[in-house]
Amino acid sequence: MTDRGRTVDLGPLDRATLTLLLRALSSNQRSVYLSLPRGRHDLAVLIGIYLQLIRRGAELTGGSPCPVPAGPVVVVGLRTNVTVRLAQLAIGQQNLSRALRMQRIRGDGRVVDLQGKITRAVDSPSGLFYLNTALGRPSLGTSVGTVVIDRTSMANDHSWERALAWASEHDAVRVVAVADLGTQPGGSRAWTQWPWSPALRADVRHTLGHRPAYGPLTSNALLAHRPAAAPSVAVYRHKQLAELLRKVVAGVVAARRVRASESWPQPVADAVRLLNLLWCSWGSIGRQDTWQVLMGRGSGARALARSVSRGTLEGRGGSWGLFRETQWPDLRRGVLNLYELLYDDNPRWDLLLALIDWARASRTGTPILVRTRSRSAAAAVAGELADALGGDADSLLLAPQPGPAARGASALHVMPYAERLAWDASPRLELHLGVPSPLRTGVLFSGAAGEHVAVVEQSEYSWLERSADRALSSWHEQIRQTAAALKLGEVPEPSTPSLPVAYGPVDLSRPFSSPEDSPQHDSRLALDLSALFEDYDAPARAIGTPEAPVRSATTAADDPVPATAVLTEPEGAVLWLRSDEPVDVLIGQRYARVPVAALTPGSQLLRARGDGQSRLHDRLVMVMHDSAEVTAMDTMIGFFRQAITAVYEQRGSWPDVLAALKNLGSEVSSWQAVSKWADGSVIAPEDPQDIHRVALLARDTRLTAGGTWQRLARMAEELRRLHRALGHTAAAAMAEAAGGMEGPALRQLKTLCSGIDVSEILEEFDLVVVRRVGGQKGMSAAALGRVPGPRGTSRSPQEAP
Repeated sequence: MTDRGRTVDLGPLDRATLTLLLRALSSNQRSVYLSLPRGRHDLAVLIGIYLQLIRRGAELTGGSPCPVPAGPVVVVGLRTNVTVRLAQLAIGQQNLSRALRMQRIRGDGRVVDLQGKITRAVDSPSGLFYLNTALGRPSLGTSVGTVVIDRTSMANDHSWERALAWASEHDAVRVVAVADLGTQPGGSRAWTQWPWSPALRADVRHTLGHRPAYGPLTSNALLAHRPAAAPSVAVYRHKQLAELLRKVVAGVVAARRVRASESWPQPVADAVRLLNLLWCSWGSIGRQDTWQVLMGRGSGARALARSVSRGTLEGRGGSWGLFRETQWPDLRRGVLNLYELLYDDNPRWDLLLALIDWARASRTGTPILVRTRSRSAAAAVAGELADALGGDADSLLLAPQPGPAARGASALHVMPYAERLAWDASPRLELHLGVPSPLRTGVLFSGAAGEHVAVVEQSEYSWLERSADRALSSWHEQIRQTAAALKLGEVPEPSTPSLPVAYGPVDLSRPFSSPEDSPQHDSRLALDLSALFEDYDAPARAIGTPEAPVRSATTAADDPVPATAVLTEPEGAVLWLRSDEPVDVLIGQRYARVPVAALTPGSQLLRARGDGQSRLHDRLVMVMHDSAEVTAMDTMIGFFRQAITAVYEQRGSWPDVLAALKNLGSEVSSWQAVSKWADGSVIAPEDPQDIHRVALLARDTRLTAGGTWQRLARMAEELRRLHRALGHTAAAAMAEAAGGMEGPALRQLKTLCSGIDVSEILEEFDLVVVRRVGGQKGMSAAALGRVPGPRGTSRSPQEAP
């Protein structure tokens, strides 16, 4: 097999995975769950190819019964673009797209091949299909044989559950899931689980050797080095920090035990959010606050602290009344004291700098990745590291290139957990700031780095050790059960390793010093907190700081959000749209964002069909640029908005800002136009010099240094061109894509997007016409944008409360 012309050598782990899968299917295991170290890869594509090859071979030879059931093989994922990947693959001189009868499922349930020919799915009973879950759940009108779900491409459990539901709706005979180590399938389906744990991979490497790593189609990179049995630990001590944490966590656990029908009081929910923000902050709380708000991820620590300090829980009776008298004073005082301790001079910042120096000295030439829990935390840490160590914050946020690191700051990267990296055979070190939640324990065993170091306060050590031990024990039990079911023989009992301390402990309560020779654990604190953390975790997850952008962080995960009913043409379907967020519309030949309340009869509304939930403009930008470039765009636009806001605060009014700009030669027409630069309704000034003028007035060196303002001007012009093109071509291009014909509109959009075929992206969206806007009510965020109930049974907008 070749990938982009280069030979792909499937190694021992690939062969073992495929052989295990074939054995499971031959043994009538209906659902197989394969877990691998976290990373970006194409193993689901490889499995789809393998199953189709097995079936095609059986058709040609007419030999023994084929273990792959009759019916199409369908690879399901969120933008797991199987069509593009198969076009790059070949066996000998034969391209796999044609040889394997590859077709893509469209939003209308029909399928299309690489030549653009559209047919019914029922006409390809032995085809290989690809379903992008961003298209929703299109009905094929026929059953399928095997569904391969790429769970690694899905951002949340809802997408996973909808993919399983689609498989059930199409009577899938077999379901194969490819997932990350540490995830659980859940649900009522009986799964045969096989996790490729560190011990199992080490055994494969020792017994069968390894092969050169190439590309995302093989797992060879996972065997390039002997897998570590467990992550290492960097330990620090801070007595006041540990005592405050224990007090606050004890208060949250007590709140969880309150038995009351009503939701958590707002001050208590804000105390949990504040704790989450503080505990994942390793630098300036103020800088993280700025990015938290700038990226639309809810309230910052200062606003939450203000809410907690004013919270009295007055008027609460029953169980919450008792909590107010007994637990709330300590919880409130504890989280505010923690805020004050970390806000002025975060003691963990010097530790992070020392750890980077240690890693650079002891692992020369190895890229260092600092992992954070959110994008806002990553942007804040990158900015501070750039100030402290020199260099550019944008560069720190870029993904590392494969291979050894260059000298200097380029060896350092800051990335949120949401950013996946490809498996890589070259050495990498990941620093994890704090203990990942039990839902993220798998990141400590990720395949994107060969060494993982979790940086923990000494009181957290037992919690981390228990989380890792629980994960390793769970994987061993799954392997043992599957080995028994498939008659693979006995599985030796593993030895449970203690987590090695690679650095520390250092005492942050005193002036910063070198790490001590041997770790000394405070067993009382460790045992207390490890028990408390387990009870804390559930409410912390339920009332967490969201990773996805939201309008307000004062809404808990399960709380309803304000929604407006919109009746659409031609069938009268009711869509529920979030009332406080703008929507994308086409107004004449203009593509715009407007409030839901501004929708009028006849408005053309752009709506994401399935799990993507992105804007059309953003999806096209993501196709034209990789995630690192998109992050850099967002960062620079954020700098400009901060700068114009700073000028407004200095001058006191928008007319005064306009006057200051005109004194520097600006020709902007009105102060209203200037104010739109700050609220984001306009990307940036059309005159590039106005960006420079704002930077000079704000004295913002982030924009004036290194030609950053000129780069921002070029990016803004590109985004404006795309906006204008969407206004002219979106409706016509979507109609052409729906009809399967590339007309002038699609060609124009394709040219604008650097020649990339955008028809599949356009199919991720519906263009619906508004008949009427109705009333409002509170409802679950998961139900927004979806039609509740069967077609024709939804209430009209007048019936909405």
